[in-house]
Amino acid sequence: DNLCERSRHMELIWKELPGERIIYTGVSQGTVEGGIPLPEGRSAKEILSYTGEVAISSSSAREGEIAIEGVVRIDLICMDDKVFAFTSSAPFTHRIAADGVREGMRAEVRSALQSLEINKGEGGITLNAVADINAMVTASGGAKVLDGISGIEDGEQQRQEMTLYERAGESRGSFRLREEIEAPFATEVLYSEVHGALRDVSPGKDGICLEGTLYISALVQSRTGAMSQLSQAIPFTQTVDGEALTPMWGEVRVSGCQVRGAEDFGVVIADVELTYRTWGRAGGRSDAVTDTFSPTVPFECTHGLIRTSSYCGLSTQRQSISENIMIPDGMPEAARVVYATARPMVTSYGIENGVLTAEGLLFTRILYTAESGCIFAFNEDIPFSVNMEAQGATDAMIYGVAAASAAGGGRSVELNCTLILVADLYCTGGFEAVTGIEECSQRPPHQGITVYFASAGDTLYSIAREYNTSRANLLRMNDLPEVLQGGERVAFMG
Repeated sequence: DNLCERSRHMELIWKELPGERIIYTGVSQGTVEGGIPLPEGRSAKEILSYTGEVAISSSSAREGEIAIEGVVRIDLICMDDKVFAFTSSAPFTHRIAADGVREGMRAEVRSALQSLEINKGEGGITLNAVADINAMVTASGGAKVLDGISGIEDGEQQRQEMTLYERAGESRGSFRLREEIEAPFATEVLYSEVHGALRDVSPGKDGICLEGTLYISALVQSRTGAMSQLSQAIPFTQTVDGEALTPMWGEVRVSGCQVRGAEDFGVVIADVELTYRTWGRAGGRSDAVTDTFSPTVPFECTHGLIRTSSYCGLSTQRQSISENIMIPDGMPEAARVVYATARPMVTSYGIENGVLTAEGLLFTRILYTAESGCIFAFNEDIPFSVNMEAQGATDAMIYGVAAASAAGGGRSVELNCTLILVADLYCTGGFEAVTGIEECSQRPPHQGITVYFASAGDTLYSIAREYNTSRANLLRMNDLPEVLQGGERVAFMG
């Protein structure tokens, strides 16, 4: 009766862990097929070069699925009687079935083109693209776990400590940059690529200070019709609105650009619109009860797996790649390189000792003129391996951009590329936490003097639980730490 009375006064105390609960992680593939309309009045006798990217405009958690919308943007350089370039896009929608996902959860998505095929047919140009989509869905508010039991004076607990962070203070917006690049030889811009990357994000006096670089590459033409590549890396600093936190991270994407020649002034003008996103993190150290018992009140714990995701930040790595590329057999020698472009694809990665190693391929395309004046093009896939800081992380979502240029002649071309990889870092894991208690029969009390010789990994808690006693009882005759090395002598009275 006394035991039943004490059981009735027990009350479970719960708390929510900081950080986020992982609901879903996975990789999916989406396809886009269809025709690409040519500019009015043009025909594509030859496709000289093409590259593309997947631009995700929205990703949202729905009931049992992740809904993704965006476009596959394709940049093409073609030839009819003259060289011309244009940009086209195809809408991209994709659904990922995901058990446990609910409306209002956070869906984080990264995407890259796994393959891209552009073909010239009788009806025009056709597109066949496959996009790799890496998705993670998390629920805010952490997980509900047991923090203790009131009403039991001799309760013993085993707790697990952890550090958990989640994204916080997210800000979004856009800004415009106008840059002038000296180019007295350029009268017309036939094609351009612009990428943006941040070097630093920090709280400023009037907002958030973004420091980054614009990578501008343009295929330009002189008054005599000679074509060449204009490449420029331009640093920028911009103050934007948003909540200033420490630490902070951010990213920028080119959402619109116009690159044009200004012959009278001997410059190429780039008007670029960048969208930005900045964020910090909130959370810190916490703990949870992974097991508990009482020597005098009989109950058993029920356990459940708690999956956690702690946000570790953003890691960015720039790497210069130089490669001597031989022109394929059967193609004429190069008189002059006209243009080079590169698209990165991360094929695998691993994290060990705080370092993320990402491996992949640069899909490059090089245009050159032969002595005859004709333009030729060829592909070269260049492997890369990049090391990035990833302290405390166990998982990542990676994407990248590249800016390329090339020079040379004869049978070889020297390719120079700036590869920028960005990784969202997470520490993911799980542990068995107490999710409830159930009644059980009373264990008989231990009698007499016991001498126990510890094994490696034993703790005072594990010994106390095995012999249905308390830590305090173990320490009455012993001076021992909580975690034992093995071989210690533990004597106690029952």
